[in-house]
Amino acid sequence: MSQSSQKNVIFFVIRAIAGQEAKVAWLLYKRAESRGIRVKSILALPSLRGYLFVEADREYDVRRLVRGLQKAKMMRTNPVTIEEIDSMISKEPAKIEVKPGDVVKIIKGNFKGFRARVISAPEPGVESKEKRFIIATLLDVGKDWEIRIPLENVKILREED
Repeated sequence: MSQSSQKNVIFFVIRAIAGQEAKVAWLLYKRAESRGIRVKSILALPSLRGYLFVEADREYDVRRLVRGLQKAKMMRTNPVTIEEIDSMISKEPAKIEVKPGDVVKIIKGNFKGFRARVISAPEPGVESKEKRFIIATLLDVGKDWEIRIPLENVKILREED
């Protein structure tokens, strides 16, 4: 696609039921085909659960497409460019560097909201899937519970000096 034609590519954001994106995309495709609505493409990204992107020339066409469909709703946002979608896809998660002794807050999972002190952590720079876990003791409970937590599920509160 040339640079000049790529500037005219706009997508409209559709909110769909999480986990039903492919089904909703298929329904939208069939509806556009049967009603003769001009839609260029429908994009469902696995990394953005609950959202679809519909490429069309006019917002009116997308509104007609979504009207009456219970599983989808048109978002009241400005159209999204292909560059914005590309930046959403290629965004890498932030690297978390923890060391034994650091105090972390658990932000996801069964122990969400608890604080913990890191006992062992993966070596910095190691990207093995097996090494992306930390072992920590919970601070907010009466007993010393050692738990194994994925590194992505914690946020550093205080670093050990």
